[in-house]
Amino acid sequence: MHRLLRTFMVTFGILSGAACGPAASSDVKSPVAESSMPTDIRQSTPQAMGIAEAPGVPLGFEIVRDTTSNAEWPAEEAGLLTNVRQLTTPAMGITAAGEAYFSPDNRRIIFQAYPTGQTEYQMFTLELTPEGYPRTSTIKQVSPGGGACTCGFFKPDGSGIIFASSYLNPDMPNPNFYQREGGSYTWDMPGGMDILAAGVDGSEPRRLTTEHGYDAECGYDPAGERIVFSSDRDGDPDLYVMRADGSGVRQITDNAGYDGGPFFSPDGKRVIFRADRNLDSHLQLFVINADGTGERQLTRHGPVVNWAPYWLPAGRSVVYTTSIHGHYNYEVYLLNIETGGHRRVTHAPRFDGLPVVSNDGKWMMWTSQRGPTQTSQIFLAEFRAPSGF
Repeated sequence: MHRLLRTFMVTFGILSGAACGPAASSDVKSPVAESSMPTDIRQSTPQAMGIAEAPGVPLGFEIVRDTTSNAEWPAEEAGLLTNVRQLTTPAMGITAAGEAYFSPDNRRIIFQAYPTGQTEYQMFTLELTPEGYPRTSTIKQVSPGGGACTCGFFKPDGSGIIFASSYLNPDMPNPNFYQREGGSYTWDMPGGMDILAAGVDGSEPRRLTTEHGYDAECGYDPAGERIVFSSDRDGDPDLYVMRADGSGVRQITDNAGYDGGPFFSPDGKRVIFRADRNLDSHLQLFVINADGTGERQLTRHGPVVNWAPYWLPAGRSVVYTTSIHGHYNYEVYLLNIETGGHRRVTHAPRFDGLPVVSNDGKWMMWTSQRGPTQTSQIFLAEFRAPSGF
């Protein structure tokens, strides 16, 4: 699902994949007057949201009203995000884009997008200037075409990419899918989805997984020696680790419900991920040792969807996407997984989610509908992590 095929893109008319992940639903609508907003859509202060019950008990959240007006939200964001800029636009030949990741030198990104006139995501790369602005003429499709694609990631030495694609078996069915109760959005998990490795330009794509079913939501460890991914090869989606060449596959979670959207920690010792362990379609955040031991739940089961976590360079905290303001207004938050400290990052109306922070901690990139077309596109900002994260 922070990476799932039709995760949020469709949701908000977006695109996403899951961060590689599920997204929540096609519940997003155009902005409405403040007075007409349901009380579960907006929330006033970050401090009002968290309820830490006791040491070792997962952090809980409740949805409360936010009184930040549309005129005030840019100033609210400016404490952590500055020089916000849009990286992708429909003028590039894509109707929507989402779930982007940095190259090791932060001079290129990989993301999924709908090519104009097409209905399945393909993978693209785009070069950035040293100042973090897009070189628009360098956008390039790096997936083979045909089928659907999601979950791109750069090899840590910059020599290649991985991503998931169903182009070899585009019509293979799969009984697994995601749909939040009460939401109209359904997110498919194609049975023909496999993880591919290729050159940075998409050349010489080769399959790393060959099992029947959904293999996707993949990312390298910091050394480029292992890949963590989600697979439903044994029934429902669980987490697996394999060598970078596809050998030595080892299962690290085995629970009812979806486990997905995994990323290795900066030291390669842990994996952050999201899961639907309560089987209620409300995803929550978890962390586990890379060998499958020591699993710990980070956000408590409840009505809030928490998903798409991604590590900050220090390895203490993550950025993630949450429906704490309602399923019509997903936002990005910070969570210190050691202390439970948390803070809101984005404040714009409509969707903000699928965040990543660069390996030097200077940039945050995410998917947002804040642009003039209100379609899902990739945004980038200078990022300043607050004290305690």
